[in-house]
Amino acid sequence: MIKILIADDHQILIDGVKTTLANVKDIQIVAEANNGVQVLEKLKEVDVDVVLMDINMPEMDGLDCCKQVRKQFPKTRVIALSQYNEKRFVKRMIQNGASGYILKDTDRDELTEAIQKVNSDEVFFSKKLSFDMLGGVMNNKSQNTRLFPKLSNREHQVLKLICQEYNTQEIADALFLSHYTVEGHRTSLLNKSGAKNIVGLVKWAIVNELVD
Repeated sequence: MIKILIADDHQILIDGVKTTLANVKDIQIVAEANNGVQVLEKLKEVDVDVVLMDINMPEMDGLDCCKQVRKQFPKTRVIALSQYNEKRFVKRMIQNGASGYILKDTDRDELTEAIQKVNSDEVFFSKKLSFDMLGGVMNNKSQNTRLFPKLSNREHQVLKLICQEYNTQEIADALFLSHYTVEGHRTSLLNKSGAKNIVGLVKWAIVNELVD
């Protein structure tokens, strides 16, 4: 059974989600909250697998609350349930630890799919969010690719030089590394970004503001 907490400052929205999920197998609403402070309090009292969280809430908004949930309750997953169809909100929620982002006009099937995938440690984004908005990092066949993989300091250095059009040997000379070590970092960056080639890697780095 997947245990859900719904967080929104509009009770009508909470009631609507509860009704939508009422007869869905293996999903149970165990708590609700009207702001971020209440979310953190509820999580201390109730075992929750997934939080459906609004962004615009009083006292503590969803952005700050999401960060605190991931810090204080690392086993609990967060899905942003928002009216905002804007890249800046999607990006900040993911950066703050959310595992998914869906819009409030979603249907039951998509909401259920989001909960199930996030509970399985995947990520999920509403199909109404354009791929351009997601920076082209994700594709329709692989929604479990992390938008913001963790890069080492050395990988950041190599990535920056790649974006400055340095070739492998020039990067090796600049960072006092061997040619083979640079190639290893290059391969790691391609794997982590999901890019097929260096052009895709550079686009990914720029879109996600990893380089200037």
